[in-house]
Amino acid sequence: MVGRSIRGRWVSAALVLAALFLGLGPRGGSAEEWTPPDAVYFSQTGHNVAEPFLTFWRDNGRSVFVGDPISEPIVQGDLTVQYFTKARLEVRGDTVSRGAIGTEYLTGLGIALNERSLRPRLLRGNELDELSTTPYTRIADITFPGDPGDHRFFPASGHTLNSSFKLAWENNGGLSRFGYPISEEFNEISPIDGKAYTTQYFERARFEYHPEISNNYSVVLTPIGETVAALHNVGTAAVAQGNTPTYDETLFIPPPPPLPSPTPTPSPTAVTASRPAGAPGGAKLIDVDLSEQYLTAFEGSRIVYQGYISSGARGNETPVGTFSVYSKLASDDMRGPDPTLPGGTYFQPDVPWVMYFAAGGYAIHGVYWHSSFGTPRSHGCVGASVGAASFLYNWAPIGTRIYIHY
Repeated sequence: MVGRSIRGRWVSAALVLAALFLGLGPRGGSAEEWTPPDAVYFSQTGHNVAEPFLTFWRDNGRSVFVGDPISEPIVQGDLTVQYFTKARLEVRGDTVSRGAIGTEYLTGLGIALNERSLRPRLLRGNELDELSTTPYTRIADITFPGDPGDHRFFPASGHTLNSSFKLAWENNGGLSRFGYPISEEFNEISPIDGKAYTTQYFERARFEYHPEISNNYSVVLTPIGETVAALHNVGTAAVAQGNTPTYDETLFIPPPPPLPSPTPTPSPTAVTASRPAGAPGGAKLIDVDLSEQYLTAFEGSRIVYQGYISSGARGNETPVGTFSVYSKLASDDMRGPDPTLPGGTYFQPDVPWVMYFAAGGYAIHGVYWHSSFGTPRSHGCVGASVGAASFLYNWAPIGTRIYIHY
């Protein structure tokens, strides 16, 4: 992946280093014994998240797009569900999906949805349309000849998306994550701070526009999960933690591979690698072979790590040359151009163990959203497994040379 970094969050490197170099996994075992937890506890809300909700939560935006848990799993009708500050997750067969909390929030307030308007009005310049009697009233089909790229109409719900809300919706999951818009934009008092903001409702979410925030097109996903939980008389009181570990993303990072002997024997599947000619003797360096999709880390002449990576796909090729690590972030959100996506931009939250090495946002980082290492498929970055990226991040200091070649 390559893109403009929009948020960096440093974590305690000392704790990570201690766990890595004392040979301790999240549960204190060796790499062979290690397994990730199947349940974690959120001390800030006093609730657990267990499988299958845990995997969905980690793979679909975590606290950014789902929020923190505010209930334990419960049965509602024929579904097992769990409430979070920004979503309700539901088990349907063997899949987990999001519930329509935006719709339920509004209907719980007695707001009528899907009513049709009756009177004409002028909409966006000289375009004649019907007057919505409320922000929730469906409007007639419209076009935007003056600026079509900044607006979008949804016949299925009878509502529009515009400007920042449109960009945030399209680049953060769109229909599958938020559902259709079920209102127009309007000013409403925020449940966050009691101030008035431009607001829009969706089947599964509520957006607010905060001009003081530069991230994510200045759009904030607001927490309405607790209100919807109350509508269903769901208990949200904290529960005892017991033996469940407190959530920390490092719980899901396997211990680094053990350091090999000074003269390691490559496994049958390993790619033969040699220290680049002319590299400073004794220094740490990283060699990335794009032809083999393989990364080798050297300390002097000793190989300390080897493994497959995923570099830039066709049209987004990883740059070739000699580089140095100039910035490190334990976690970062990434955004960049992708003409194949709606809006022409991708957004990937919480990318772990990021080491930037070239202008334009090129980095070595962990990948949690696929496991197709050995195949080019990134937007230009060098993607590795989360465990491998964790090891490299803690092993390689700022200034470490990176040699990238075919």
